[in-house]
Amino acid sequence: MRYLKRNTKLSILAFLIIVLSVTISISTLAKTEVYFSLYDNPQKEIIRNINQAEAFINIAMYIFTDKEIALPLVKAQERGVKVRLYLDKDQVDYQYSQSRFLVQKGIKTRISTNNYIMHNKFAIIDNRILLTGSYNWTFSADNRNDENLMVIDDLEIIEIFQNQFVNLWTNKYSLERTRQLYQITKVDFLPASLTSAKPENKVININTASQDELINILQISEPLARKIIALREKLGGFKDPKDLLQLPEITNLELEEWKEEGMIITTQ
Repeated sequence: MRYLKRNTKLSILAFLIIVLSVTISISTLAKTEVYFSLYDNPQKEIIRNINQAEAFINIAMYIFTDKEIALPLVKAQERGVKVRLYLDKDQVDYQYSQSRFLVQKGIKTRISTNNYIMHNKFAIIDNRILLTGSYNWTFSADNRNDENLMVIDDLEIIEIFQNQFVNLWTNKYSLERTRQLYQITKVDFLPASLTSAKPENKVININTASQDELINILQISEPLARKIIALREKLGGFKDPKDLLQLPEITNLELEEWKEEGMIITTQ
């Protein structure tokens, strides 16, 4: 009888441990934070996440007029974060749009082919955070309108948005409208994929490149360069450039853009 009671107690204890483990696991699962304009300051949260970016920021935004958000994007670009901005057609010459300012600062920008409205409002940061909701990046959204912003770290949802961004960026941009934007800003440079001229080739061996070489040749941030070196050491060297894709901060879009820019990545 005592043996049965002892077994029962052990079973209950084991059950409680399992329940506790499941509870802890659930608490660490992906979560969504919600911010409401006029109450929770979504602008501050957007800027905070931009400032924490280490590799890339992919943005699809219907209206972008908020200079307070544009400025940290420029700072992110300056520290080696790749910023891509995909906008609605009206942002080419809309009076208050930040599109011209950002193009002048070297931010890669493309304009939608949609003849109606490109109404997306989302940003993906380093494949770890998704910002989305009704909140346009505008002064009115921050100070006048009732809007919402969701900050999501669910990897499955982020992948869906990232795939859609790649589709918009590569298949649904207007060369004519994008060229018009660059002409208005009097910037001669167009992203390599928008020009017929072939860039000069640059070669980098990712198995021997130093941190500074990775930063300067690949035009990436210092934190991302450190992660590449850490992965290289973990793997005992890269066997193929696509091994870089084991880092969530590097996607096929990065590999394709390096290729378009004349980058030859080798492992030998």
